[in-house]
Amino acid sequence: MKSRIVFGVSLIFLFLGCTNPTTPEFDIKDGLMSVEAFVSNFQGSSYAKIYRLNEFNVGVNSYVNVFESNAEVTFINIDTNETISLEEDEVNERYLPPFDFVAAEGDTWQLNVKLEDGTEYISTPETMAELVGISDAKAVYESELEYVASKDKFAPGHTIFVDINDPPEKGNFYYWSYRTFEKKEICEMCFEAMNFRDGKCTLYTDPQRVDIPPYFTYYCESDCWQIRYDTRVNIFADDFVNGNSLQLPVATLLLYKKNKILVELQQYSISPAAYKYFAVLKDIVDDNNGLNAPPPAPLFGNIINPNDDQEVVLGRFTAAAGSEKRLLIERSAIKEDALEISPVPRKESSPIPEDQRVYVAPCGSESRYLTYIEPEGWN
Repeated sequence: MKSRIVFGVSLIFLFLGCTNPTTPEFDIKDGLMSVEAFVSNFQGSSYAKIYRLNEFNVGVNSYVNVFESNAEVTFINIDTNETISLEEDEVNERYLPPFDFVAAEGDTWQLNVKLEDGTEYISTPETMAELVGISDAKAVYESELEYVASKDKFAPGHTIFVDINDPPEKGNFYYWSYRTFEKKEICEMCFEAMNFRDGKCTLYTDPQRVDIPPYFTYYCESDCWQIRYDTRVNIFADDFVNGNSLQLPVATLLLYKKNKILVELQQYSISPAAYKYFAVLKDIVDDNNGLNAPPPAPLFGNIINPNDDQEVVLGRFTAAAGSEKRLLIERSAIKEDALEISPVPRKESSPIPEDQRVYVAPCGSESRYLTYIEPEGWN
C-alpha cells in the first residue's frame, strides 16, 4: 500500500547530509527506512508507523512511501520486562497496541521491530519525564487568522492558548498535539446518476429516468463525528522563562465549518533529545527559510538496525507523559464564511418508486477519522 507524504523541499537536505546552502540535487536513494513510534499515558494515543521511502516525485515535490505490513512490533518496558505486542491497522497504515494500553509516568520503554524479511530495528530506551499539567485553556477567535494559499485569502479561525506553571527545575520541554470532532450530517454523496445501494453508489438503471440532478445526498442514519488531526509541530523549551507561569498559543483551528467543534488538546513533557528532533521536524514542516537558507540538522532519531550499523534509519521513538484539556467551541454565530461549503441536500425522488428510495447512509467504519461514539465533552 502506498501513501504520499509531503514534507517540502527542505527534507532533501536531510537525506543528502548537505551543508552547502545551494539548490539541492535530487539524488535520493530509494529504500530508506522511516520508523516513527510514540508511547504515552493516554489511552489510544500510542502507535508505530513504518515506511520504506520509495521515490521522489519532482512534479509534486513529495515522497511516495510504502507502508511496511506484516511486521512484528513490540513496546518493551525496560523496568518490568513487560512486552506489548502491536497489531497492524492496515487501513490507517500503522501498528497499534491493545486499546486499553497506557504507559505510566517514569516508565522506561523501548521499541522493537522485525520486518517480514527478517530485518530488525530497535530504539534506545526512553523514560517518560515527569508531566507538567495544563492549568487552563481557551479559544480566541480571529476573523483573519491565517493566509490560505488555495483560497488566496486570510481565513478565520481560533487560536488555542494554554496556561501552564513551569517547574523551577531547568530543562522542561513541551510538545502539543490535538484532534477535533465535528458532527456530520451528510454521510454519503452519489454523483452522475448514481444512487446509494448495498453500501455503495451504484447506477440506477430505470430507462424512463429523466431530469437527473447532479448528485444525491444521504443523511447519516446515526450520530457520526468526523475527526481531524493536528498537522503541525508545536513545541516549546523553558530556557528563558524557567519557573514562570505562562500563557502560550499552541494550536490554530481554521474555520472549515460553522457547526460546533470539540477540541481534544494534549500537552506532553518530552526529553531534551526528543525536543531537538521535533525542532528539526518543525523546521521542515513550517519550511519558512526558503531554498537558499542553511539547511536544518539531519533528521536522525534514536532508532538503529542492530545488525547493520551502516544503515540510515529515519524517524524516532518517543515516550512522553502528558495532560489533556477539552474545549467545546460554538461557531454558529460567526459571520465570516467557512472554508468548506456544505452541499445543498438532494433527496431521491421521481421516477424512483417511493418504496425503493433511500435517504440515509451509515456513518462508516470506526477509524481514526470517523466515529459513531459520542466523544467525551461533546455536551
